[in-house]
Amino acid sequence: MTVIEEWTGRHAHALRTALRLTNEAFAEQLGISPRTLTKWKEKPELVPGPFLQNALDTYLNQAPPDAKVRFAANLGLDQRRVPIDSTVLTQLNSALGDLARALARLQAENPERSPSP
Repeated sequence: MTVIEEWTGRHAHALRTALRLTNEAFAEQLGISPRTLTKWKEKPELVPGPFLQNALDTYLNQAPPDAKVRFAANLGLDQRRVPIDSTVLTQLNSALGDLARALARLQAENPERSPSP
């Protein structure tokens, strides 16, 4: 998981976009004005105070996995391990098996369409 040692306006903006929230909605959650978020976007090096540092930590920790991946991507961070839902993986494996069987059946019905070795 991405850990931010010190939040800046750049990090806050990346989190807001990763959560897919408007300035107004994110500002309301943080208990600040939308103007403050605009200021952070305009001056990404600004460092929010300790209370907001903690609030941003909390929102990042509570973010869904896909938002955490988007957050890291927004910051250009290397995320080699992307969590994969086991249900989706099972469905993909099943679909691959179905495709392999369908391809084998098509090749058996029409041998001239078989790829050359």
